[in-house]
Amino acid sequence: MEIQPMELVEKEVEETLYQCIDLKIEEDYITMGQIFAKVLALLQQHKLISPTLQVITEPGKCLTETRILLESLQEAQRRHVSRRKLLTHRQILNVWLRKNQYFQREVLPGFF
Repeated sequence: MEIQPMELVEKEVEETLYQCIDLKIEEDYITMGQIFAKVLALLQQHKLISPTLQVITEPGKCLTETRILLESLQEAQRRHVSRRKLLTHRQILNVWLRKNQYFQREVLPGFF
């Protein structure tokens, strides 16, 4: 059975999420940003987002983690457009991590 391109994207997004969680715990923000930039490039390659990080596809049509990432991107953009600030990978990543149930329940309480 052949794996669909969207399933491959979902797997890559999910792996990146868990890598970013580990890197956030270690406070390795530079590596975390580099890994996150690669997943954004993957989303661009599959025509889910534009080079300007605008969501092209409907997030509801995507698999779970990809959908959450696209929704996080939209939310981060709404926040920073109203503040007229430059949107960074770290800001998108922080919204994405807050939307992830595992991060909220298991990892985040450990920071306090």
